[in-house]
Parts: sequence; C-alpha cells; structure tokens
Amino acid sequence: MFNKLLQSIGIGSARVDTILSDTVCVPGGSISGEVRIYGGNSPQEIETIYLSLMASYEVEVDDSRVKYAADLNCVRLTDRFSVQANQELVMPFSISVPLNTPASIGKGQVWVETGLDIKSAIDPQDRDPLEVRVHPLIEAFIAAAERVGLRLYKVDCEKANRHNAGNGLPFVQEFEFKTFGGEFHGRLDEIEAVFLLGDTNARVTLQIDRRARGLASMLSESMGTDESYTSISYSQADIARLDVLLADAIRRYC
Repeated sequence: MFNKLLQSIGIGSARVDTILSDTVCVPGGSISGEVRIYGGNSPQEIETIYLSLMASYEVEVDDSRVKYAADLNCVRLTDRFSVQANQELVMPFSISVPLNTPASIGKGQVWVETGLDIKSAIDPQDRDPLEVRVHPLIEAFIAAAERVGLRLYKVDCEKANRHNAGNGLPFVQEFEFKTFGGEFHGRLDEIEAVFLLGDTNARVTLQIDRRARGLASMLSESMGTDESYTSISYSQADIARLDVLLADAIRRYC
C-alpha cells in the first residue's frame, strides 16, 4: 500500500528513456530508435506508451511573446501491458517527420517527447531534442533569393494567419529576407516567406514590404498598407530559374 502511495506521486514508479538512432533528420524522412522502460519498486499497469514529435512557436499576447508547443505527429506504441518491479523492457520504434516540420534555425525547437500513461500515477516523460535540416526546396529558394540581392536574416515560428495558413498546424515557420544589393535594394524593407511543401514541389507565400518613398508611400506605411501578398509554386525542375520567378513576383509590387 505504501509503495502504491509513493508511486502515485512519482516516487519509485516506472521510468522511461528514449534512445534515438540519429538526432539529425529532414522533413519528409523519419527517425528511429528504442524506448526503454525501467520498472519501479513494484508491478505497474501501463495504459500505453506514446511518442510525439513536438515543435515550439511564439504568439504575441499583450505586447509580450508567449511560447507554445504543437504536436506535429503522435504515435501510440503499445496497448495496455504490465511492467514488473525492476524489469527492463526495450521497444524499437520509427516515426515519420512531416514535411511541415520546421527547420532547426532561429528560435524554434523540435523534439521527441515520450510518455508512459500509468493509471493512478504521475506519467513519466522523456524529451529528446532533434536537429531538423532545411528541406532542399527551401535551400534552393534561399540561394535564389541571394542571386536577386536578398539575404536571409531571421527565422521564427509564428502563429499562422489568414494569408499563410494551410499546413494543418497553428503556426508557420517564417523566413525573413532583407536586401543587400541588386535592383530591389532601397525599394524593399523586407520580404517574409512561408513555405508549404509537397512531395515534389513547394508553394511559397511572400509578404512584400515596400520601403516608403515620398509622402504617399509614407502614409501607406503608417497605415500598414505598404505590404502585399503573393505566392510562387515551383518544383525541382524550376530551381535553375527560381531567381527569375522570384524577381518577376517582386516586380509586380514594387
């Protein structure tokens, strides 16, 4: 009875530890490893083991930024089972990394969260960080932006809005570019890009923020009407001319 009381508050209860085969992944791929369960001081019933791929994002609330976490993918590894006192169990797993998983640049974080659902006890959890590489189609866009005089300077995971929603998540990863030369230097404040990836193609939504020039432009900027939205769809076959597609899209608005 005393052991059960202690286990209900997490003392002497079963523990969980996840070992990843590799901590580096790419959107559209998968990660694998094994979950190790260590029995506590007495037998316990485990309702389930779950694995969740999680990502952090920020929301502006009353002039401050609040961090939230979103579940990108969740898998249930087992049904109900028993773990005996001091018993060690090992369960292999594989979980897919969705295409909308944010890259590990900027403030955003991605991790694997493992949990045991134990009836009448505090559920033990384990958290393992991941490094998510930039998807090749996004890398191609960043390179194309450089060729037209735009350089990536900031990446954030922000709450989705009506212009960039569509990935099925409450947030998007936003890539912000500033000019350093070329025909748009002095004509743009910045461009913000949000990507929606498919298996073989991408659609990027662009927020084009024009630089104020003259009284009318300054009034437009003060009223927040100096921003325009457009999008570009491209595939691997378009990469060689992606800079041309991007420049054409920008010229329509500045």
